[in-house]
Amino acid sequence: MCSSYIKSPFILLIILFINILNLKNVVASPFHIQVMNNIDPTRFPFNSIKLHCASKDNDMGFHDITPNNKFEWSFKEGYFSNTLFFCHFWWGLKERAFEVFNVFHGCIKNAPLNPDTRLCKWTITDIGFFLEDDKGKKYIAYAWEPLKK
Repeated sequence: MCSSYIKSPFILLIILFINILNLKNVVASPFHIQVMNNIDPTRFPFNSIKLHCASKDNDMGFHDITPNNKFEWSFKEGYFSNTLFFCHFWWGLKERAFEVFNVFHGCIKNAPLNPDTRLCKWTITDIGFFLEDDKGKKYIAYAWEPLKK
């Protein structure tokens, strides 16, 4: 009689675990990171952005983005993982490094984005770096810093 009580919670735990694994496949739609160069080429002769992006497991390499072009990639976030992508940017005598993705609710911690968004859209201007929401509203996130020697 006692053994049937022990089997019931064990079977429930197995069913719960299987459901969690199935849920992982449903919720794990890919995230998309997009970095757009919006520096005005008519105002700035040196307008190409150099960047290097990586996570702990994936190095996206070095890239040059010319005005009105973008660099982008997609990835799937694991159910219990905490993926973090960072980028280092260089433009003339300026640079900036920061995390472009660090949480699966709104791209970066404390971002004013819809928590269900799967697009982390970054726009670069001569002022700095803007994170854009799914309605096209831009939020200044980071300013350029002088190049460190």
